[in-house]
Amino acid sequence: MCRLRYTDEHMEQPCFPKIDAKALDRVMESDLRNLLPVWLAVLAHIAPAYADYADYSFDMKCDAIHNQAEIVPYGVSDEEVYDAAPKDCKLKSGRMIRAKMGLGPVYPYGMGGADPDKWLSVWVDYARVLSHVSLDCDVDGPCDLRVIVTSKGLNVCRRDSVSIPTNPEFLIAPKDHCAFTPNSKLVKQRDSLEFPRPGDPVRPPAGSLAVLYAKDKNLCKQFEILGEPKGRPGDNIWPKIGLPANAEPIESNAFGEEQYTFDINNDGKTESVIALHSRSHMQDGDSYFVFEDGKFPLADADQASQLPIEKAAVRIPDYWADAKHDGNNQPGKGRDPTYTVRSVGAPWWDTGDLPVFVLRYWYLWPFRYRQSTYFLTWSQEADKQHWYTVVRTEPDYSVTEMCVFQIVQVRY
Repeated sequence: MCRLRYTDEHMEQPCFPKIDAKALDRVMESDLRNLLPVWLAVLAHIAPAYADYADYSFDMKCDAIHNQAEIVPYGVSDEEVYDAAPKDCKLKSGRMIRAKMGLGPVYPYGMGGADPDKWLSVWVDYARVLSHVSLDCDVDGPCDLRVIVTSKGLNVCRRDSVSIPTNPEFLIAPKDHCAFTPNSKLVKQRDSLEFPRPGDPVRPPAGSLAVLYAKDKNLCKQFEILGEPKGRPGDNIWPKIGLPANAEPIESNAFGEEQYTFDINNDGKTESVIALHSRSHMQDGDSYFVFEDGKFPLADADQASQLPIEKAAVRIPDYWADAKHDGNNQPGKGRDPTYTVRSVGAPWWDTGDLPVFVLRYWYLWPFRYRQSTYFLTWSQEADKQHWYTVVRTEPDYSVTEMCVFQIVQVRY
């Protein structure tokens, strides 16, 4: 019997039994003929999964005459169909129905296979009756959720998940399981943020850039939302807002490690800086390490590892979140270090949306503006990517918050 044997220095070459090449060819040819129909049957079912990309939307089947609206989310391959805009239906009875579909961010890692989370929200007679209801979709075809609204109430239907049997003849059609809520038990309170009455406060339009804090108004007013980002909805490597026209970006490599030489803390001196741009499920963020003596005292091999850099350098942004302001920011406390924006809290239109960011998912892009160094920061956390903060670094490695922005999100 052949075995692989490992030593401290090397692995021995494996040994293989001798094989009659012609006999092997005959066996392979026979097996391939027998397996071909099986593979074709399997590929017929799973081929859509190999599409370049999938996108999602929903149909609002509005039958006003018969007082019924059916909301059917679906998936489609290799075609861009998603639209965050609401779809409305008004029935003959006067009942008004609105639906919106949301997609989460797309990540190049993790168990989702670069597929976004999907959800549906529904309003009936100006009241939000379903919010962020999650759903699963095939690449092509209807998703596992249908919502039917009639003059009598609300039906929410879920379809069974289906596993592909070995023999397609035994493929069982999935069943819907529906739960009906009569009008008497539906939410009645008007969603005044979605449907404001005259005199009600009106939230900024979805997709607009809201300036929540501006220490330097002349600086903050120069930031604008960029044009339509390239790629699918949710792609998130690059910021969605651009720097001022007269700002000088300190060029950054999006991945790996990089050396810089610039005044990182506005003390009038030039520091040597190593930046680690981590892009993984464990850490999707930027870390900067400062060598105040103006040199890089590490060998090239050590610059790709965080531990040697930590031992040799003063690191930011860990020092940015002063313990007096944010006790969660001390490592080793059993929780992820975070940065909490101190200049502003949640906006009035979404009181639960707090600007607290986990540092290992925080992006930090440095730039120079009027002889000072600033960082444009944003998070890769799924529910925080619409927040942007501009900070100015100080000689003691603290930061001054200059601007706090929010790209106003669609309400679900």
